[in-house]
Amino acid sequence: MNPLAQVLVDGIFTGASYALMAAGLALILGVVKVVNLSHGAFFTLGAYVAYVLESRGLGNPLAAVLMAAVIAFAFGVFLCKSFINPVRSHPFSVAVGSLGFAILFEQAAQMLWGPHTLSIDLGAPVAVVDGVTLRRWGVISFLVSLGLLGGLSLLLSRPWGLPLKLIAEDEEIAGSVGMDVEKIRYLTFGAASSVAAIAGALLAPAATITPTMGRVPLILSLIVVIASGMEKVWNIFFLAVGLGLLSNVSAYLFAPHWSYVLLLAVICLLLVFRPKGLAAAGPARDY
Repeated sequence: MNPLAQVLVDGIFTGASYALMAAGLALILGVVKVVNLSHGAFFTLGAYVAYVLESRGLGNPLAAVLMAAVIAFAFGVFLCKSFINPVRSHPFSVAVGSLGFAILFEQAAQMLWGPHTLSIDLGAPVAVVDGVTLRRWGVISFLVSLGLLGGLSLLLSRPWGLPLKLIAEDEEIAGSVGMDVEKIRYLTFGAASSVAAIAGALLAPAATITPTMGRVPLILSLIVVIASGMEKVWNIFFLAVGLGLLSNVSAYLFAPHWSYVLLLAVICLLLVFRPKGLAAAGPARDY
């Protein structure tokens, strides 16, 4: 067995799922124009859905993904209609309120499943290649993440994605040409919440499931969106995979708690030299 190679492969799988969550957060920032601090709660919701299904003998990752997506979409649309949209013109209220929702969900999860850690069986390996074990959760996680991110990238590059792009640019113009801006906001928020829940369901077998497990993915998603920008889906994907690799390698070489310290240090240095993010264009030359 090659331990370092295993760490690298698992880091790629983990980073792909984080890319899903970051893409959902970027959609909310771009279309709904709010900072949703409850995004991590939907990640946790997906993990608990996977746990409940596995505990009832339905350990199929695709079933967990589907159910988590449906439940999160319903909760996301409800949250956006009942709270986010009415106060979206007050950013501080949105941030405090969405954080309050996340804390409320954590308390509800603790009441339902307890504060202790839970886990899901990793399952039998799909294959072993040169001493590297490819597990079902990792392969499915990577393929689902690629498929959803590829679909989002295709949507934004086709006429079907014009409403999202136009609303992100100018809501007044979008409304003047007959687009139902509020409905698109609700659907976008719900879809982004579904994507976060899917990421949680996919990563559940490799993670420790607790009521507060969504906090770190939320922070990492914010970092990815800030550093990569919101315009290019594949920038988000590659940066998230890079952070997943960095996190796993640093945890392997040093200690797990040092992985987040190193991640934050690298991102701080990145933003010092590129404060507008990796995707920002350099200054134009006058010649």
